[in-house]
Amino acid sequence: MSTPGERRLFSDSERAALYLAADGRCENCGTELEPGWHADHVRPHSRDGKTDVINGQALCPPCNLKKGNKMDAAWRGAPLRDWQREALTDYLRKDKPDFLAVATPGAGKTTFALRIAHEMLSTGIVERMVVVVPSDHLKVQWAQAAHRCGISLDPTTKNRDGLENRADYTGAVLTYPQVERQPGLHRAGAGRRRTLVILDEIHHAGDEKAWGDAIKYAFEGADRRLALSGTPFRSDSNPIPFVTYEAGTDKILRSVADYSYGYGRAIRDGVCRQVDFHFYDGEMRWRDSGALDPDKVASLSTELSEDDRSAALETALDPATGWMRALLAIADKSLTEMRLDAPNAGGLVIAYRRETARAYARELRVITGEEPVVVLSEDGPEASARITAFDKSTARWLVAVKMVSEGVDVPRLAVGVYATRTGTPMFFRQAVGRFVRRAPDEEHSALLFCPALPALRTMAAEIENEIRDEIEREREEYERATGTRPDVQGTLPIFDRTPVAASDPVFDRAIHGGLEYTLEENAKAEEMCRKYGFGLGSLAQMRRLVREELGRQQEEAAQPDEAGDSDVDVPAYKYRKRLADDLNKRIRRHAASNRLEYNEVNWTVNQHMGVTRRSKATIEQLKEGIEFIARRERDS
Repeated sequence: MSTPGERRLFSDSERAALYLAADGRCENCGTELEPGWHADHVRPHSRDGKTDVINGQALCPPCNLKKGNKMDAAWRGAPLRDWQREALTDYLRKDKPDFLAVATPGAGKTTFALRIAHEMLSTGIVERMVVVVPSDHLKVQWAQAAHRCGISLDPTTKNRDGLENRADYTGAVLTYPQVERQPGLHRAGAGRRRTLVILDEIHHAGDEKAWGDAIKYAFEGADRRLALSGTPFRSDSNPIPFVTYEAGTDKILRSVADYSYGYGRAIRDGVCRQVDFHFYDGEMRWRDSGALDPDKVASLSTELSEDDRSAALETALDPATGWMRALLAIADKSLTEMRLDAPNAGGLVIAYRRETARAYARELRVITGEEPVVVLSEDGPEASARITAFDKSTARWLVAVKMVSEGVDVPRLAVGVYATRTGTPMFFRQAVGRFVRRAPDEEHSALLFCPALPALRTMAAEIENEIRDEIEREREEYERATGTRPDVQGTLPIFDRTPVAASDPVFDRAIHGGLEYTLEENAKAEEMCRKYGFGLGSLAQMRRLVREELGRQQEEAAQPDEAGDSDVDVPAYKYRKRLADDLNKRIRRHAASNRLEYNEVNWTVNQHMGVTRRSKATIEQLKEGIEFIARRERDS
């Protein structure tokens, strides 16, 4: 039986004693303890503090984590965001060998994982860490991030070199193929010293069965395994080791995360940018190889067979047809306007093979007069250097194949062109993730230009609906707190086709905030942005104003003429609705013109009217509200 000084965790009976001694309240801040409270060592266990009630205290998780930050000066990383602190608390509470954290790209998975590593290393639970990543570029990125947090990792070690030098490094950063080539070496490393393994973008372990088998063999003896992914994933043919799966109603096995942080909540928290999806259509003409039939013709947005859909997309993406040349010109114009709000904003073209990437770069050179940066996966370390140089520069465009699909942090990317045949939900979400990283105090959305394929539109709508769900949840929380409700497919196959010609790209629709916007709405909104001197960062808000105005005009046109259409003769319910619509339009216009939050202006007007919600306002109160916001408009 172990003595109190040899073990780290307090037993259930000791936790109960600490809870009773603290009278159920945090011994630091006095708040009531909730499930997941921490039994803390007054003198840290890593400094020979005994695991005994004499050396214990009951703390709420925030107080314990703050105490840990203050006592361990070696942590030099950035302060944790709310979700990172919440996930760290969850990790420490569950205290188990395997933990899967799913967090949307751009949310800060690396910092979260390094904070866990620091906790495990500083308390002596592990004495070594290994990070496994998909690409060589990410090896350097992880090592640099770890260095900023006070952890030294070796990103250069090769299998032939053996394990990392213990005198210089706490651990190493490896790639999945590297582990697959010599799993026995890494199994020995995890067995000789207590090791934490961080499996970054772990869904890659299911790309090839050999990778998954190697990861399991190499690290099943590790003390802790922390798996990270940017989006939930499913098990098709190669279940990933150390991950729990559950079958849904469709009988498909899907990963079960221990902690999830979705894109919708990240938008709500201000951690990530929102992406504005712009879809472009066009008429495509191609000829089947060896076919005697005349050329086939179809639009991208129509429902087609798999073969014809692939042929239409190949025609659009073929540099010779001119469709991509025109789309790149449209995207570059948007980048120019984006730079009114964000002078350093950059663009990314996601291509599907090196020949087309180089062709797109030539087109961009003609359009912009500037040489774009081209990054190909076969360029190795040189590709990583180009990405880093692009991030630190003011260059306009980066054209890449595979290299920027995930895990690469280039926060200034704000305009993208999705010019690839890969159409899996996982790849699409990872591509969207390249544009969501948000700088402090940044307000503009990102723009992603896509072919108007029905499958891509569906994926974009699903992402936007996640945001709508979070916005609705925020509204519900706001209402509960204040009593006021604010207004507020698979990879496309390779085929043998000959692209013949394509029309110019034609705007099909925009998807933003879970809503679809038409060509008319988008064009009028862009006109308003230019009229008021705004960049495209205000486009989404302007589109909402346009939709409301067009809707009001249509509604008025549909109303039958009534005799004596004065305020006195109009039925009260119609007159009240007219006033409410007018007030709502004025509030949105005032918010957009002054770059204010709609909810903030709406709350101020409701306060002036003396109501908690618009539906409670009388006709006279609505008139007072209109006069109030009219004065604000005149004064601004």
